Formats: sequence, structure tokens, C-alpha cells
Amino acid sequence: MEFKEELQKLSTQIAERRIHVTNEEMTKQSLILPFIQVLGFDIYNPLEVRPEFIADFGKKKGEKVDYAIFKDSSPVMFFEAKSVNEKLHNHDAQLCRYFNSTKDVSVGIITNGIEYKFFTDINDTNIMDNKPFFVVNITKLKESDFENLAKFRKDSFNKESLTRCAEELTYASTLDNNIKELLKNPSDEFVRFLLKDFNFNRITSNIVDKFRPIVKQSISNAVLDRVSDGLYRQEVNTEPDVIVEKEIDDKIKSKEIITTDDELKSFEYIKEMLAKYGRNVDQLGYKDTLNYFSIYVSNLNNWFVRINLDSTHRNFITRMESETLEKYSNGFKIEAAPKKVGESRIYIDSVEDIKELANLITYCYDKMCLREGIDKISGLKKA
Repeated sequence: MEFKEELQKLSTQIAERRIHVTNEEMTKQSLILPFIQVLGFDIYNPLEVRPEFIADFGKKKGEKVDYAIFKDSSPVMFFEAKSVNEKLHNHDAQLCRYFNSTKDVSVGIITNGIEYKFFTDINDTNIMDNKPFFVVNITKLKESDFENLAKFRKDSFNKESLTRCAEELTYASTLDNNIKELLKNPSDEFVRFLLKDFNFNRITSNIVDKFRPIVKQSISNAVLDRVSDGLYRQEVNTEPDVIVEKEIDDKIKSKEIITTDDELKSFEYIKEMLAKYGRNVDQLGYKDTLNYFSIYVSNLNNWFVRINLDSTHRNFITRMESETLEKYSNGFKIEAAPKKVGESRIYIDSVEDIKELANLITYCYDKMCLREGIDKISGLKKA
């Protein structure tokens, strides 16, 4: 079983076990040791996992950390365990004493079996940082958590690479928080930066205040567009090729995907214009998703336009570069699209505008047929 699958399985088990765990000892046995085991360490071998490891600090003698993890005969990680019902924010000082007393240890972890807080010594060598560089909830694993936790596995544990990882995660966390705050409450400096290309003789405080809500709305639209693009990529990779009739049945059954009248109009308009230009439309189909309405020839992989009429800025995506389509644009705004979604994006005001772009859409259809070896007149694969 691969590491990710093992973690997912453990995550499910811990979610089921936690309600039956009532004290620290049960937390260790039922929640924490299985996690250490998934990292690849033999919990029954004292050469790898040593409970109640003595970590004296200064005048304090007999200090014992719950688990010391060994590699190549040296302790490399400390685990300080708390009961599953305890919060962790009041216990960092105890772990800090253990960490600072043992120079070989590069990672200190405090956990209640659900939440794991990872510490190291980025700021001062052999002195544990005040803030963790990585925090994970084992019952709510994110995709990035699998990659980060893999660095603590026995077969990949490396002090130097972990230090780099800790630094990157620390800086990334700070930047993430700063960016979130900036997007939520754009500062005067940020608004001024965005307005620098406008033809204002002077950007006054009144102008900044006037544009701040507009900037917030624009940020929201941009983020939603990025999310939509990501969701579409997931959908297009998992959706099978299906014919229009089956898709209509699927849409009737689906409560989440609603094919609008405008989307159906766009399909009919494109069929009409292609037929007008002598193209066979028998193999033309569409696929509606939560984010796009794709029109294709023969099968979904052969889409040539991807329409979005639900967003504030209505548009459609094509597979042709924006520079190539400029001469067919008929005055409509064209820009490069995110590479993994398409090549160009054409902005429209309404579904009726599609009729003004017959030459552009026909060109995209012809290029798709050429790419896939489909006869554009018959709509069939060439022999």
C-alpha cells in the first residue's frame, strides 16, 4: 500500500476511534503510535522508537519525552503526547525543553493524536522556534499534507532537506496569511498599485476609497475564475465521452448542473452557422458541467469552444491562439486563456453575440477537424 493510501486509511480509523479514547495513554496506543508506524518506523524496536526517553535540561533531571524516534543510532524526532481531549497551545514550553536539551534532534512534534504541530530551529540553532512550521489535522488531510508528511518517513528523513522544507513552509504560511488579508481588505498601497495604469493625474485618497470596493469585487471575480478553471480540469479528466441524448438524460437527473436556455441557444446558433457554411453537424455534441458548456465534434476530447455564460464576464474559450483569431474577432475582446484550459478567451455581452462570431467559430471547428483527421463536410473520420 502506498504512503498516501496508508495515511487515508489511518485518517478514517482515527476518526472512528477518537470518540472511544478517554485519556493520554489510550491516545498514545490508539492514535499516535499508528501514525508513527505509518511513517515507517518500527514501534516495537527500541533502536527506532524509544518511549519515555530521558531528555534532561539544565537543573531539571528525569525529564522524559513520550517518544524519541531514532535513525542511524541518533534521536532525530521527539513526540510529546497529550490526551485527545486536550488543546495543544499550552504545552509548547514542555516540548521546547526536551528539544533544546538534545542537539541531534531536528524536529519536535506535539500532538493529541488528531492535531500534529511540527517545530524545528530555523531562527536559532538547537533552540526550538516559538511557532510550528507545519500543522496538520490527521482527520482532515489536504493534498499538500501528504507531500509534506512524506518528508518525515523513515526512508526519506533528511535533516538538511527538512530544514529547507521548514523554512519554505514558514515563509509560505506568512505569505499566505498576508495575501489573504490583502485580498480581503486591499490596502491603500495595493489599490494605488492597481490604479497606476489608469490616466489619473494624481491618485488621491478619495479615488482610492472609490475604487477599493471595485478592486475587492475584481479580486473576487478573478479568484472565482481560477477556481472554475481548476474544477473544470478535474471534470474533463474524469468525464467519459457521451452523446447528446445521454447527456440530456444525465442533466435531468442532476440537481447541481442546470443547462440554461442561453446555453442551449449557443449550441443551436453554432449548429446553424456551421450548417450555413456547409459543415456537417450530425457529429456535433455538447457537454454541460458546473463551470463550462463545451461544444465538440465526435467526442468530448474534440471540443472546439467552451462557453461560460454564468460568470459576470461572459466568455468562451477556444484552442486557437489569440493572435491567430484577431482577424476573426469582429471587434470583440480577445486575450490569452490559462494554458491548461485553452489558448484564447473571447469576451461577449450576451449569447446573441455568438452569431457575430461565425467566422471565428467555424475556423476553430475546421482546425479541430484537421487536427483529428475528421472530414469537416461529412463529420466522419478520414480513411
